[in-house]
Amino acid sequence: MWAATCLASCCASCACDACRTVVSGISRRSARIAYCGLFAFSLVVAWILREVAAPLMESIPWINHFKQTPSREWFETDAVLRVSLGNFLFFTILAILMIGVKTQKDPRDSMHHGGWMMKIICWCLLVIFMFFLPNEIISFYETISKFGSGMFLLVQVVLLLDFVHGWNDKWVGFDEQF
Repeated sequence: MWAATCLASCCASCACDACRTVVSGISRRSARIAYCGLFAFSLVVAWILREVAAPLMESIPWINHFKQTPSREWFETDAVLRVSLGNFLFFTILAILMIGVKTQKDPRDSMHHGGWMMKIICWCLLVIFMFFLPNEIISFYETISKFGSGMFLLVQVVLLLDFVHGWNDKWVGFDEQF
């Protein structure tokens, strides 16, 4: 028993050191990649929960409080929506904290590029906390997110068209020089 405890402690220590090393290696230039990595990790978590969380969520009384238990698909969708709401809140909080930051000399800029271990812990806590919210909040978020995602895609198309138009003007200018 002592050996197993010692081995578990050693493994936990190695895992913590590995996480700390990875997180401390994120520099100013790689912060964007780290945010993308965190978002990609959240997609993997949502995918895994979609596949395995339905039986677990059926046994949680504040999620499954219906007279007739919904289908497995409802629980799968609900798990993904809860991870999505956690992501939305996490990135919205970070965006609100960064409003008005114009230069890298601003003290809040270091919060944007640093503190990764705390950000990951906060992200995990937000996603876990979403599983304690009542179904009504998740249903409201589902309705709002349908319209929000449409608006997001519309803004992305406008930005893409603006980029392509500017790029075209630049290349036409190069062609006219010769």
